[in-house]
Amino acid sequence: MKNIAESAAGNHAAPALLWARLQALDLDGGASFSFSKRLARDNGWTAAFAQRVVLEYRKFLFLAATCGHPVTPSDEVDQAWHLHLVYTRSYWDELCGQVLSFPLHHGPTRGGAAEGHKFEDWYARTLRSYVAAFGTAPPADVWPVAAVRFGEAPHYRRVSLRRYWLLPRLRWPFGRPDWRGGLGLLAALALVGCGARTPLNPLNWYGAEFLALFWGLAFLLGLLGLWARHRGRGPEGEYTGAPLGIYELARLAGGGRLVAESALAALLKTGQAELVPERKIKRTAAPPPTEPYELAVWNLMGAAGAKDLDALREQATGPTIGALQALDDSLKAKGLLLPAAERRRINSLPVLGALGLGLFGLAKTGVGLSRDRPVGLLCLSLLALGGAVWSSRKAYAVWATGCGERLLREFIPQVRAAQVAHHRADTPGPLVAVSVAFFGVAELERFGMAEVAASLLPPPPPAGGSDGGSGCGSSGCGGGGCGGCGGCGS
Repeated sequence: MKNIAESAAGNHAAPALLWARLQALDLDGGASFSFSKRLARDNGWTAAFAQRVVLEYRKFLFLAATCGHPVTPSDEVDQAWHLHLVYTRSYWDELCGQVLSFPLHHGPTRGGAAEGHKFEDWYARTLRSYVAAFGTAPPADVWPVAAVRFGEAPHYRRVSLRRYWLLPRLRWPFGRPDWRGGLGLLAALALVGCGARTPLNPLNWYGAEFLALFWGLAFLLGLLGLWARHRGRGPEGEYTGAPLGIYELARLAGGGRLVAESALAALLKTGQAELVPERKIKRTAAPPPTEPYELAVWNLMGAAGAKDLDALREQATGPTIGALQALDDSLKAKGLLLPAAERRRINSLPVLGALGLGLFGLAKTGVGLSRDRPVGLLCLSLLALGGAVWSSRKAYAVWATGCGERLLREFIPQVRAAQVAHHRADTPGPLVAVSVAFFGVAELERFGMAEVAASLLPPPPPAGGSDGGSGCGSSGCGGGGCGGCGGCGS
């Protein structure tokens, strides 16, 4: 239901004082079952999300009193408003009587297309006033775009969980919900169609029918893996915490795979380290860096002699580097990096699914061999399945949360703009570090550091090495960096 709050044009407190009063307003009234807990229970939300909605409700009240035009809440904020109206003394006596100093009425829509356009316009004006008042965009998971806010409103119902089971619909993660039912229906029809003229045991099916089933299952498992990855990252809400440091960004980008290269490139750019022959690096006489992770990498070089680049990179990303662990802990505390256990769980799901499908294919292979049937195409299918899983295990591995992914996407144009603003000679070390983390080692050529880029690439394979090894080496910079940005959804 579309609702508005029309604020009185008369007296109300100064904005700063009003906001302080709204923050101090006690919505619980001393009740053991708090306002936010009741809100979470009534809407099936987590306690943390309900508390965020309560904060956004206070901001909505502030806008209703100060922005000078009718305001419309999001549905989530409207649920908090509905609940507060039930607390009549708190709402009318404390909020309206003491905090706002005017009655704030809740009015439903009268219905019709004209009303719908009016509320959408008011909602858009409310979002703009939010940005002007609080200096940041409203969180998208509480204040969705108008198409979502008004598109989903007619579908809400109040149901009894004693009488009904609530099962969430599968969500297509790429914004095309119309395909969800179609994919499931096609899969069901395919299986029913095959079963109608074949034995119930798939191991007794003919080769062509079994291969169709095998690749159909592989396709569905791929979709489920993408869905699990999307769901496991969490919502792509806006990050509103403390600003990130340079190496927090470098660690978050690209799955954290190029953080060591970022630090080495920055040290070489600032003259605190230099390359020596045979793929080695050493300190210079320049003062040591002050950034903790850069200092940790600088210390690994040792006071005398040169350090092998490949050994140094391996050490710089090892579990014993306290500065690296501090980066990870900070990113996890800010809600931008998934915990290691959660990453392993999500990343193992596609592998386990592919393993189960592979065992299914091997069983069919054994049946075919026992019956002297050709199994060449099935063996090739198993090899292709294994190759696909092996090659995609890093590109599609989860790393950042949904909020972290969104933050990385927002930083990409900022990094590009900073690169354009600086010439090769005056490029600062932090920009070099972030550029490597976001776009790969090959990006160093942009700064006139082609020799450094060549040195930081993986070493070429020995003579007579496989083509696969050579391909990996040649794509180490571009694939490592750009693949990392692809992993974060750019």
